[in-house]
Amino acid sequence: MKPTTGLLVLGLVALVAGYLLGSGGDSGGKAPGAATTRAAAAPHAMDEAAFWQLTADTRQAAGGDTERQSELLEERLSRLPAEQIAEFQRMRQRLDEQAYSWNLWGAAYVIEDGCSDDCFRDFRAYLISLGRAPYEAALRDPDSIAPVVEDAETGDWENADSVAGDAYESAVGEDIPADDSDLSGEPRGEPWDDEDQEALVQRYPRLAARFR
Repeated sequence: MKPTTGLLVLGLVALVAGYLLGSGGDSGGKAPGAATTRAAAAPHAMDEAAFWQLTADTRQAAGGDTERQSELLEERLSRLPAEQIAEFQRMRQRLDEQAYSWNLWGAAYVIEDGCSDDCFRDFRAYLISLGRAPYEAALRDPDSIAPVVEDAETGDWENADSVAGDAYESAVGEDIPADDSDLSGEPRGEPWDDEDQEALVQRYPRLAARFR
């Protein structure tokens, strides 16, 4: 064999070997590393950290616009596995239940100078949409969120929707198995007298100073 021919043969062998190593021997025509890319892009299990991260990411991407945040959240949820969407809804329901207290209802009442059952439901949804820090601060002391909350019109409370159900239906074509019913019955804690406005102002001085 001539030296030139030998070099050509060695070159062809190296080329074939490189192709086989890069493709993993897959004869299906898939791009090299496609499986690895899909695995890396797969979302983690839906836990509390993931819930709040999705909430924060969509809030930021929406520029603080509540309606747009709900739209983005529904879009992102609809791309997740069905069980993760359902778990997101279960977490949201638990957060809503934790916020179902007279203490938080009083805060919403002061902000709006009156707040019905529906108004309070919207307020809880809005509070969750703001993110983990405001939500947890409100559970500890509702008056502490005076610098960050907006009233129902400015904050667009009504559009802080629970969108997991729509995302699940879009992804699966079925109703979400998680409970999405409205809360009823007496909230936790000590009721307040809506006719005693002075007591409410004293109970929530920072909210009253801003919204009254």
